[in-house]
Amino acid sequence: MGPSAKTQHAIRRSTRLPLEVPVLLTSLDPTGAYSAQCNTTLVNAHGCGLIVPHSIVQGTRVRLEIVSAKRHTTARVAEVVPLGGDPETWLVGLELDVPGNFWGIEYAPSDWKIEESPVPAAPARTAGPALKAAEKPVRSRRWRLTDISAGACYLETAEPIPLNAAVVMSIRALNVECLLDGVVRVSHDQMGIGIEFDQSSGQNQRAKVEELIARLTSNREVPKIFVGRREVAKKEVKVGLTPAPVSSPETLAGDEPSDPLLELIRQGASLSVEQFQNDLRAQRLGKRRDLRIDVALPVSLSGTDVTGRPLDQQVTTLNISRRGALLVGIHGMLEPGAQVALARVHKREFFRVAWAGAQDTPKAGQIGVAAVDPNSSFWDEVLKAMVGPELETAGLHRGQTAPGD
Repeated sequence: MGPSAKTQHAIRRSTRLPLEVPVLLTSLDPTGAYSAQCNTTLVNAHGCGLIVPHSIVQGTRVRLEIVSAKRHTTARVAEVVPLGGDPETWLVGLELDVPGNFWGIEYAPSDWKIEESPVPAAPARTAGPALKAAEKPVRSRRWRLTDISAGACYLETAEPIPLNAAVVMSIRALNVECLLDGVVRVSHDQMGIGIEFDQSSGQNQRAKVEELIARLTSNREVPKIFVGRREVAKKEVKVGLTPAPVSSPETLAGDEPSDPLLELIRQGASLSVEQFQNDLRAQRLGKRRDLRIDVALPVSLSGTDVTGRPLDQQVTTLNISRRGALLVGIHGMLEPGAQVALARVHKREFFRVAWAGAQDTPKAGQIGVAAVDPNSSFWDEVLKAMVGPELETAGLHRGQTAPGD
């Protein structure tokens, strides 16, 4: 095994967290002077990744300093990868001489607990203009978990992560750590974020979430939480793709979704902050976000199926809510997330497919849809005619989800 392979194993043997930390990198090689202000791209107990403006020789010993924290250590350049660009930059992997929580993360992953030697304080420096610019405090976001289900969670924080960012979460309760991948679907400034858990790896992550929920509900310990940006595939970065919505196992199996929090998180970007928070409180109390009525109504549906063929057919509702419907009689395969148009009488609106019944199951030919417009009025006159004026206080002006939430 070559030095590169050994180094890669060494750097990755503790959990990596995507975290930007301003550092001062200085070469300790007397034959090649080198010093640069740069930011980490990811960190762990054994090293870090940095983007630097000049190439540096692999194997070089360096001094790494977090100027704002007055903390420094030494490391070895383990990997150097040219990134190109104009001006050109390089990705440098460093292996710390003394593994540990050099980064000062308050709730570091459990596998960062390594026997640490004291790190000497950095000597006093005369702060020049360049150094002052780098002296930004290394701030750790504070997270408070307020809601969680098998498919999603909501976290309160004063510094939200942007919409559609891929993230990794470290949640520790009862001395057990749970690492979860997800995508930010709701981001409210100075308030919090809603994260949809990535279930693309199958049942494993869902099982981890369920175990976590059991621990959280069995005691009153406040979980320790860290959330950071997650690495995405290079091809996604190059073409500027954002992670696609992920489906829960119920949706993949063709069953009707039974996760109100997940549906709310998925729709959150289309809701006002006030509407979202009201709906979040409602589902937290176990209340349905909107009134649902069983009624059979003929509706015209148009869209495109999974093969790209156009659909234009008559279907029937099984039930409706202000912004959703359960439809039956679908001929053609539709995927969750697809957009269809519904038309009836003089109205026509777009809806998103929330779930689709799988072939050869009792729900084959059925789909649940949610209105794209959060202020949809597609079913208003039917609901008012069937329920009456009390609908105004029963949820007509509140947010809601597709039937089957």
